[in-house]
Amino acid sequence: MLYLDGISLNKIKTELETSLKGKGVNKVVQTSSLAVSINFGKQRFILSCFPSLSLCYLSDTKEDNLLEENSSFALNLKKYIVGSTLISINQLGYDRILIFTFSKLNELGEVKIYNLYFEMMGKHSNLILTTKENKVLDSIKRFSIEENPSRVLFPGIDYSTPSLEKKLSPLNLNEEEFLKEKNEKSLLKNIEGLGKTLANSLISFENLKNILKDEIAPKIFFNEHNEIILATVLNIAPKEYDTVITYNSFQELINFYLNNQNLSNTFKILKDKLTSCIKKEIKKSEKVIISIKKDLEEKKNFDRYRELGDILAASLYSLKKGMTEVELYDFYNDCMCTIPLDPLVTPQINLEKIYKKYNKLKKGMEYNQKRLIEISDNLKYFLGVESFINNSDSKENLKLIEEELSSQGYLKVPSKTKHKKNIKKQVIKTFNFGEITIDGILVRYGRNNLENDALTTKYSHREDMWFHCKDMPGTHAVVNSNESLSEKSIYNIAVFCGQQSKLPKGTKLTVDYTQIKYLNKPKGAKPGFVTYKIFKSIVVTL
Repeated sequence: MLYLDGISLNKIKTELETSLKGKGVNKVVQTSSLAVSINFGKQRFILSCFPSLSLCYLSDTKEDNLLEENSSFALNLKKYIVGSTLISINQLGYDRILIFTFSKLNELGEVKIYNLYFEMMGKHSNLILTTKENKVLDSIKRFSIEENPSRVLFPGIDYSTPSLEKKLSPLNLNEEEFLKEKNEKSLLKNIEGLGKTLANSLISFENLKNILKDEIAPKIFFNEHNEIILATVLNIAPKEYDTVITYNSFQELINFYLNNQNLSNTFKILKDKLTSCIKKEIKKSEKVIISIKKDLEEKKNFDRYRELGDILAASLYSLKKGMTEVELYDFYNDCMCTIPLDPLVTPQINLEKIYKKYNKLKKGMEYNQKRLIEISDNLKYFLGVESFINNSDSKENLKLIEEELSSQGYLKVPSKTKHKKNIKKQVIKTFNFGEITIDGILVRYGRNNLENDALTTKYSHREDMWFHCKDMPGTHAVVNSNESLSEKSIYNIAVFCGQQSKLPKGTKLTVDYTQIKYLNKPKGAKPGFVTYKIFKSIVVTL
């Protein structure tokens, strides 16, 4: 958990002032709909308004621009901020609102001042650009009067702060007031800048004063499984932890934290983008399958038209033009049946109409049956991709999935380079397969369909053992042919394959395993799809 309250932000503000104050802005990029990157020379300053990641920091990595075109907010930032100098960073009291003030010389030689308000308030986070007189120029989020009647932030309107509760400043707090609030358990409610974690950890008034005076102290606490318990810039600690790592700056801490937790803007936006794409395809496929099944149900008695045609043909000599119906013996069901006729045409044409309808329904049934198989296979493929997206733990893996979906035509990725083909080849050649040791045996596995293909067709020996869940999309696991596989090892590897499919605990499933040489990749098949006839199976319980 990353802990940021008003007091933490005050210390981060001081660090940012040391790093950025007096530096010029040379580039502005909107990396997503809710995040902006401001470049101060080679330093990239990220401002993120995502509800789960509302913070600003100096990034060590380049953020990809996942927007297909610049928004009006990005264009206004470029217009007013690029070429300016950051002259100050201020905080409204101890609230989570920072004000970045920029100075710029315009074409007439006049010095213009612009303020960038950054409100770090979870789902209500916002970036607002204003003039020196606090007239709103633009904001990254815009709300209609119906959505937010208490606060309007349209261009040209005076900037107003969010409606905040009046609280006591910790700087003006005395010991008596502190003890009263602590005894009444109202520190969080009535003291400005305190979050729940800090309020619960304060043991005395002196403790609070020391935290306010202390220099920034970035540190991350881990449990025994090396999982992050708490990341903070304050001198506080969780009740229980195994290890702690201290950092020289908030910049070091936040970049490690974001990489460790996969919370960078690029990772989050790319994952959301792929998830949205694949859910759309899943919904579309499910809708088509329902429609096809309904159509098949309606046409399942198509063969009856052939029977009616045969019955009519047997008595065609006795029919005359003008008849609206005829009652004939049904030699298929040993009973009489009534066949409707068109009185405006001859009996021969009526017969041809019946056979024509039969042939049309028959072809429709055959087409629908093939289509049902095709769409069902597509649905299995999409569900497999969805599982891979959910299991992804790196931006590189998501990039491969993006490449896969775009190559299949499910995702449109705008070309931003003249050498797209060369880049594509380079991406496909560089694979970092997943690896895990089971019973002392190294198991390599694919974390997406492109890796599955590469692992089974290019990066494995024909004698290696291959594992995959039967009739289910998921990972391909490969064990080197030099390894000796016992029944226990085979069972545990099969369980691992099932776990990668994120099936509920206790689920029973069949896992097929065979040597690579028995696998066949059909021409034109989707990534990750192989066929095999020689194999063994094992039933496991997750």
